[in-house]
Amino acid sequence: MVKKRWDKPKSDNAFLNDVSFIVFVVRFNYNVVEKKWPEITKAFHNFDIQKLAKLDENDEKTLEKFMRAPGMIKNKWKMQSVIINAKKCAEIQREHGSILKWVAQAKKNYKESPLLAPELRDIFRVFRGIGPMTSTWLESLFMSDKSYVEYEIPDK
Repeated sequence: MVKKRWDKPKSDNAFLNDVSFIVFVVRFNYNVVEKKWPEITKAFHNFDIQKLAKLDENDEKTLEKFMRAPGMIKNKWKMQSVIINAKKCAEIQREHGSILKWVAQAKKNYKESPLLAPELRDIFRVFRGIGPMTSTWLESLFMSDKSYVEYEIPDK
């Protein structure tokens, strides 16, 4: 097993980066995604929410451009998910000021009233590709008192 460290995102774009990483890792090899991630990040405009939210996830030219990007994992559903999640992030920003404020408010609500407020893992499921298991990954990060979490993955 290899020990990894995951830092809490410090910006909304970093949050989209983290969600997108999780989407790409699901049903894929973690080490391959991690190795290709710098190139994938570049292809997706450093996960700039405003740029990505303007794209059409069903536009074949847009998807083909991503497919041709160096290092891209060529999975149409995952690429579309990044764009769809960027749109969801932009919507949350309009409603709450920022994604990090939205998460902080949800965390506060849960701590004040755990029986009535949704758990963080439930709010994270608004993002495409974030399900019951992967939402707990994000929840553990944001519920931690530290600025990071550590976890282990198989070394293959």
